[in-house]
Amino acid sequence: MAAGLTLAGGTVANMDGFADWLPNLHALVIHLPLGLLVTAGGTDLLALLRRNPATVVRISTGLYVMGTMTLILAYVTGRTAAPEVYTPGLAHALVAQHWDRALWCVWYFGSVTLARLVLHFRGTSLTRTITAGLSVAGLAGFAALAVTAELGGRLVYEYGVGVAAPTGRETGATDSEEWRSPAGLNSKGVVDATGPSPSR
Repeated sequence: MAAGLTLAGGTVANMDGFADWLPNLHALVIHLPLGLLVTAGGTDLLALLRRNPATVVRISTGLYVMGTMTLILAYVTGRTAAPEVYTPGLAHALVAQHWDRALWCVWYFGSVTLARLVLHFRGTSLTRTITAGLSVAGLAGFAALAVTAELGGRLVYEYGVGVAAPTGRETGATDSEEWRSPAGLNSKGVVDATGPSPSR
């Protein structure tokens, strides 16, 4: 029975295929921590230009909190999605590197965020020196964040990890015609010996 969602006016939206991408929430949330943490770092730099940086630093601390929380979510959803998505054998080593870098980022930004919260709740006066230290501590983690993001991009665009091939219904093929990608992968992401060989 096809799943559906009742909308306003009694309209039923077909939800077929919704579960196909729902298990891989990693792709939906991964850009949130990147955007939030980079914005937090930029806000810290702005705070250095102000005579009284306290208000701006509070804003950046809030951004770091949200960025770290979504970073944890991205890490957990990435680990959860790993058994569910197609991963070619050549990509396994890169996946392990991606996980290691991602976990390091979680610990690093978690520590930076915790330190900022301690200063905030203790009511520490935010001098220019402390503000500069907070800014440097946050920016120092961006190199590891960039490497982690680059590894994730390579997994998708070089190895096709998590990229689902279209089914027969999506391509207009009949049920008896199994779709094959140019790389010889069938609709389940498995190399098919009868399909075209991967280009070298």
